[in-house]
Amino acid sequence: MSASLRWTVVAFVVLVGVVVALFTTLGSDQGEGTAQGEDPASSLSPQDAPPVGEPPADEPVTVVDDATRATAGLPECRDGAAAATTEGPVAGLMVRCMNDGSTTSLGKIQAGEPMVVNMWAYWCEPCRRELPAIQEAADALGDRVRVVVSHTDPSETKGFDTLDALGIDQLVSVSDQEEELPGILGAPPVLPLTVFVRADGTVAHVLIQPMYSEQDVLDAVEEYLGVTV
Repeated sequence: MSASLRWTVVAFVVLVGVVVALFTTLGSDQGEGTAQGEDPASSLSPQDAPPVGEPPADEPVTVVDDATRATAGLPECRDGAAAATTEGPVAGLMVRCMNDGSTTSLGKIQAGEPMVVNMWAYWCEPCRRELPAIQEAADALGDRVRVVVSHTDPSETKGFDTLDALGIDQLVSVSDQEEELPGILGAPPVLPLTVFVRADGTVAHVLIQPMYSEQDVLDAVEEYLGVTV
């Protein structure tokens, strides 16, 4: 990601963070808490996760070592026996599977099913807020939809550490270390960003706003992919 692109991204992230913080404060003052009724401090920025804030302009490429990777217990990112989706703009994108370090295509992960791909980065505070909601929604959806979270940053290590700190261990997780997916989609340089892909590989919608509750995610899946729980 170019320096100018990263600054565009961080400007959006900071703005969203300020708005979220304001509404969270107001909700707390009114005795309503967050939208999910949870303490935001429990999931936003754990002390052992990499810090949120400005994305480095020249983030080095890092890869998780095998011993560390084995401790996470992340799910397999693809079914070796399932035929890959070969059509559509994202099918051929190569990514690194965080569970075992292998590389594969999003088409192989999708394997002919509706798919949701959430693009996030360790430094993005709104991204951290929505990851738990995405995990809850993925659990509710089961095999109806492939739900994938794609760390869109050169440092797989920092993404891996953030998932661990947030307790995100049930989501198919990949690294888009070259940060190619937003460009393939022609999407604006903002995070988080979520793409809804139909079973045939065509893109139904690209969502450029966070989803902070399980219901937000399920509503979006129903609206854009026609899949209900």
